[in-house]
Amino acid sequence: MKNWLFLSALFLSNAVMAADMPAQGMSMTAVQKQFGAPLQKSATIGKPPITRWVYKDFTVVFEYKHVVHSMVVKNESAPSATPAAAPAATSGKGEASLSVDVK
Repeated sequence: MKNWLFLSALFLSNAVMAADMPAQGMSMTAVQKQFGAPLQKSATIGKPPITRWVYKDFTVVFEYKHVVHSMVVKNESAPSATPAAAPAATSGKGEASLSVDVK
């Protein structure tokens, strides 16, 4: 019984989230009418032409003039941790060194 309650709550929360973004197949005009002007519009690139509109909470990708994908933008308000300085690497004659920062 608990599993069914959990699954139904999970399903409903995803349905609400999906309703707050443009649906696949919506036209650019319908998206702008329903969600307003985007904060940023990328230039159209490629063939077929792909355009990306950025809103505060989501990004919309268009192929030609219709939505092919909408995705939630994760806003992290907390600053990311600053990595500790890596020790200086010394290389011998004829050796190369590589420094990699992982975030």
